[in-house]
Amino acid sequence: MAVFFTSDTHFGHAGAHGLYRRPFESVAAMDAAMLDRWNTTVGPEDVVWHLGNFALSVSETAIAELLNQLHGRKHLITGNNDSLGR
Repeated sequence: MAVFFTSDTHFGHAGAHGLYRRPFESVAAMDAAMLDRWNTTVGPEDVVWHLGNFALSVSETAIAELLNQLHGRKHLITGNNDSLGR
């Protein structure tokens, strides 16, 4: 088991795609690449602490589906762009 810390993934955030110059053709491509890279790095039994700004402009249902697809036991801390838990 490994422990990972990350933040500011901004799943679903069109602004992050442009503002941070993320090299993807679309927000969907950005999200798919982040999901793939997460699951390539994190194993099912690993622990992940996400320290804010997980997703923006994503429905609760879509967030739940995304969390189910991501490997690891996840602990989410809400950030200034998150609406989770508010």
